[in-house]
Amino acid sequence: MMAESSAGYWTKITVATSSEAVEAVADMLMTMGAGGVEIEDPRVWQEAAESTEYGELYPVVESVSPDAPTNVIAYLAGDLRQGNAIASIVERVLDLEQMGLNPAPALVSTTLLTESDWANSWKEFYHIQRIGERVVIKPTWEPYSASTGDIVLELDPGMAFGTGEHETTRLCLIQLEKWIWPGCLIYDIGTGSGILALAAAKLGAEAVIACDLDPVAIAVARENVARNGMQAKVAVQMGSVDSITGQADLIIANIIADVILEILPGVVDRLVEGGYFIAGGIIGERRDEVVQALEASGLTLVDESAGNDWVCLGSRK
Repeated sequence: MMAESSAGYWTKITVATSSEAVEAVADMLMTMGAGGVEIEDPRVWQEAAESTEYGELYPVVESVSPDAPTNVIAYLAGDLRQGNAIASIVERVLDLEQMGLNPAPALVSTTLLTESDWANSWKEFYHIQRIGERVVIKPTWEPYSASTGDIVLELDPGMAFGTGEHETTRLCLIQLEKWIWPGCLIYDIGTGSGILALAAAKLGAEAVIACDLDPVAIAVARENVARNGMQAKVAVQMGSVDSITGQADLIIANIIADVILEILPGVVDRLVEGGYFIAGGIIGERRDEVVQALEASGLTLVDESAGNDWVCLGSRK
């Protein structure tokens, strides 16, 4: 469903919905052609800012209601403000009620952006973050004096997705810090900005193969790899798990539950015996479904992290 487009222009689609409908809305936007989605959950910033240990790294945020809506944001090529594209999105969001999901408030808004607008408009909201015990995400434009033991990732997400802000990325980084060991080989499926691949390399992996289906993500991830001096350890390529040959010690995929289930057979084939699979981007209500699929594929759940209705599952072959 592509609308008339002008080169260099994008439509920012923002859908305000309930936490239970976030994954379904994200999946719908991706089927329309979005290379990825940004999930803006106000509860994530509030929880981080209230931390007594690392609160100084976060901007001041106002308290939010437990039932405050979550924004699901996607960027689609061209000017979609005309025609039936937006009306179709509204209709499909409201249709989620027939799936037993509450899409309220189901508000859809649009903004027309140039590529330069898209690449820079979010910078005022992106700040230094400490995740887990050692990982620090540092935007390229902000200064930071590293403490002993810090693993600093210099990151500019640009037009790709993956800033460390959302709970799904944070949970994956926490799991990576637990399970990486020196010398291991890691595959990062759906790398986005390359944040997880870079973290894996700096946490001690011998080599990381990162892949994505979005050419914009590939370009941004490669830039971030070079910015961090990790070209010798991290290779970024187009494709998904099926495009990678050989087996890894650990595979990580921070996507959505439906895609996790789709790629699971390929993941199992590409894990060494005793290898680990970290699956992120899973909404809490689908946790049991994904666990059952993992176990049916011969994997054993060994650890999990949860926060703000999201879970990250660590399993072993």
